[in-house]
Amino acid sequence: MNNLFKKKFFLILIQFFTLISFLFLIYISIGITTKDPAFAKILRNTNLANLIVWSYWWPMIIAISILFGRFWCSICPMELVVFIGSKIGFKRKANKFLKSHWLITLFYFLILIVGIHTFQIHRIPQLMAIYLIFLFIFAFVSSLIWEKRTFCTYICPVGHLLGFYSLISFKKLSVKDKNICENCKSKDCINKENYYKFNGRSCTSEIYPEKIKNGRNCILCGQCHKSCKKDNIVIKNKNLSNYSFSNIKLKWSEISFFIMLSGFVIYEVLTVWKPSKKILMIIPNYLNNYLNLDKNLFGTLKAMVLFIIIPLIFYIIFVFLKKFVAKEENWKKAFSQLVIAILPITAGMHLLKAILKTTSRIPYWEFVFSDIEGVKTAGLIIENQKFLNKEILSTIFPYINFFSILLIISSLFLSLIIVRKQKHKNKLSKIFTIIAVLIYFSVFFISLIIW
Repeated sequence: MNNLFKKKFFLILIQFFTLISFLFLIYISIGITTKDPAFAKILRNTNLANLIVWSYWWPMIIAISILFGRFWCSICPMELVVFIGSKIGFKRKANKFLKSHWLITLFYFLILIVGIHTFQIHRIPQLMAIYLIFLFIFAFVSSLIWEKRTFCTYICPVGHLLGFYSLISFKKLSVKDKNICENCKSKDCINKENYYKFNGRSCTSEIYPEKIKNGRNCILCGQCHKSCKKDNIVIKNKNLSNYSFSNIKLKWSEISFFIMLSGFVIYEVLTVWKPSKKILMIIPNYLNNYLNLDKNLFGTLKAMVLFIIIPLIFYIIFVFLKKFVAKEENWKKAFSQLVIAILPITAGMHLLKAILKTTSRIPYWEFVFSDIEGVKTAGLIIENQKFLNKEILSTIFPYINFFSILLIISSLFLSLIIVRKQKHKNKLSKIFTIIAVLIYFSVFFISLIIW
């Protein structure tokens, strides 16, 4: 990987390929739409573009970031688009609001609550195409206004997600010898004169490789590999047993993002199994019956309750206990400790959902290339459910079931390691953190065991 990153045009060529691929997926999605929710639920799997984006590309990003860090950012076409725009743009400095990362959290909220659970952009190909077009335009326009890589650093809706998951990944960017960095006079990896070089530019995320602690803000663009004339930049294995989680400082925007994420992952996993989905939907269904909302607004209500209100109540209860009963120092530290402690379980279950999604879509590949639009195939499946051959799933799922139990137990083990490494005010504060972790773990574990 390090050798490939040093190749002059390797990453740029891959970024160009992913850019062309995304434009192609957008092109074949335009005009493919429906107002029938039942038809849309099938069409999301029979349309080639929709199948790739939501059932393979997105799960792949989740899996890669958890296992290896922010490697997707290395080949993301947005980084190429942003570089071109920033090179010819006005180069204004990012303001305090952008640097607070609240725009990322807001962006994620809009996609999750409004885009997916209100307008169903993940089920209707044309709406997905509109979303991707908007993302490209927004990335390019923002790069014309602000300097360097402002979109990737302060705006990209998956920025926090990849940053969080990279904390527990097995890889990180570092240096071979810190003495070389300390004695380096040119500092090419952070030199302002190299910001807009096509190849070998300095870090436009304003990160000095020698000072990287956990790597969650490094997007692994690979440019510093080429900019360092002393060949001192390296991607290497991360030893989690020696890794400190005690000094990670989160912004309120990051904490808010993770609260939504942790609720979303519970929804994603528990709704796979009908009995757990029925329990999970008790409150949203009760409110919907009381308010008598239409289907779109019910999606918004459901998302607000399950991704924001209930998770927020959960965190506030334990933060209150840590702050006032256990005398923890401040609100932000108490929230941060809970977030980082619960992170491995959230990541593990997000990985499980990614695996479930990609494997469950295997039967659809038999038809997508003969019917790229997917409309005819979706109609045939609705008319006859047996049209889709799912025999392969009965072979795969027993192994996935076993893996899911192994994954949730491993995630709990890592969470408890993190709690042990955290600097709590006292034992009582640590106990409340452990209880919160165990409750969050139990929601998944009990469902998976019964399932």
